[in-house]
Amino acid sequence: MKKIKRIIFVAAVVLMLQVQLVFAGAPAITADAAIVIDSATGETVYEKNADKREYPASMTKMLTCIIGLENGGPNRIVSISPLAVDVECTRLTVGKELFFQDLLKQMMLISDNGAALAVGEVIGGNQEAFAEIMNRKAIEIGAVHSHFVNPNGMPDDQHYSTARDMAKIAAYGMKNAKFRELVSTPAKSIYYLKPQGYVEYCENTNELLQSYPGCNGIKTGYTRAAQWCLSASAQRDDREYIVVIMHAQSDEDRYHDAAALLEYAFSKDSQE
Repeated sequence: MKKIKRIIFVAAVVLMLQVQLVFAGAPAITADAAIVIDSATGETVYEKNADKREYPASMTKMLTCIIGLENGGPNRIVSISPLAVDVECTRLTVGKELFFQDLLKQMMLISDNGAALAVGEVIGGNQEAFAEIMNRKAIEIGAVHSHFVNPNGMPDDQHYSTARDMAKIAAYGMKNAKFRELVSTPAKSIYYLKPQGYVEYCENTNELLQSYPGCNGIKTGYTRAAQWCLSASAQRDDREYIVVIMHAQSDEDRYHDAAALLEYAFSKDSQE
């Protein structure tokens, strides 16, 4: 028995040393879980608790957006229902009408929870049916350790993901030109069909678009349960990386952690 315990201990030490060797020089971060992958190849450059179950908060909207882009006609006119506005953090009101493509913009740029519910209604008919579509799509993408029950990431014990799964979803989305355009947009005015002449100015919640060189996406997230989350991407020359931060300690920390990890990834390129 002692010999078995000794073997297990040695194996654990070797594994720990290997991890330290692989991520030599990586910055210390506050986030509970994180990962950096090569956007094109999916290769992992850095990870911390990447397979730990976490609440994804509004990063959920990446998957909602993917499904919306693949299944909803961009010029379809959407009339906002009472269900869509029955949620916190939305600028929608009952009876407003806009094009589906503009609904997606409002959802992704300002993380409008009602807009996500409206997308779910358009595609699935109701939240439960849309969640089934989300879970099927997640499995198709390879995000097999996730489970979704709503399109916006509102807290629920059965709504969870991992940093690795979120990175897979983000990488999948970035292969779609419309998704890439959406998540890289710093700000946009949304022109409603009803009330006629109504305009909603939407500024992207992802501060790295303004502060980190080469940043081109993707999606923020926050709830009290999830704390501060962020999926971010950046491109320099022909290399693009995606970082996912989950359960950071503060708004500032998630951006600091993401920027530091992206810089770590790019610095490894210069050393090769």
